[in-house]
Amino acid sequence: MERRGMGDGVALRRVLGVACLVALVCGCSGSGGSGDADRPRSGKPGKSASASASASTSGKAGGGRADVTFMPQEPVSARTLERTAELIRDRAAKAGLGGVKVTVEDQNQITVSGPAARQETLEALGQPAELAFRPVLSATPETGVEACPDAVEGPSSEPLTACGESQDTVVTYRLGPVAVAGTDVSEAEAAYDAERGNGWFVNLDFTTAGGAKFADVTGQLSAQPSPQNQFAIVLDGVVLSAPQVNGPITGGKAEISGSFTKQEAQQLAAQVNTGALPVHLSVSSVTKLRVD
Repeated sequence: MERRGMGDGVALRRVLGVACLVALVCGCSGSGGSGDADRPRSGKPGKSASASASASTSGKAGGGRADVTFMPQEPVSARTLERTAELIRDRAAKAGLGGVKVTVEDQNQITVSGPAARQETLEALGQPAELAFRPVLSATPETGVEACPDAVEGPSSEPLTACGESQDTVVTYRLGPVAVAGTDVSEAEAAYDAERGNGWFVNLDFTTAGGAKFADVTGQLSAQPSPQNQFAIVLDGVVLSAPQVNGPITGGKAEISGSFTKQEAQQLAAQVNTGALPVHLSVSSVTKLRVD
């Protein structure tokens, strides 16, 4: 048995920010701030494997089982904690993550149990997943910095200083207030670009109101000089991508892509679909049980 203490959890923002930097919004191409947002892109939707998130863990997959325990960062009611656990179960199912059990223990913690080989994904299930689209005010490449520090999404009505990684370079962005919120996304789906071989990405469909906001703000940004013509996709305070916008993007659709694996694309789509958790959680412990 292996135990790990508080603070060692691997956040989804780390997985996406380092391994899977997104580089596309609704047809824009390129990496980081160099993408164009006026070219349509094709891709065939991938189908997430359906699985029961409440199924008991056998302990045999991946060489054992991992138990990840989360603690709320502020006092919450039993009802809120139960609702949070329900959303985590929903995320696991939508991400195609089978053999997962989510339980509320002692009314002050949530334990997620699943295959040890998917430990990082289990930890990511407890991340806030606050998605927002913010206009870029400035972008400053950093020297001597290897990775973005931990961050959280700031107030939607206020500017935000956030970090992102583009082409192995850490960039500090100054961003304007949220122009389109994650709640303006009606559905997210992991898909695979078979025609161009560009790998897995996430399709976003906006609500009617969200699509109108997106078209309006992209039209405004396209008339600005660089980097004010960039639109940052921000997840939990970290800039996933900041592509350039060459014209208004209509149709109520957007796309997030990069070097995603199937699991990572499904995980992000699941988090967007379930929305942000009602409480911020931190990993208090990780227990690994090996099965002979």
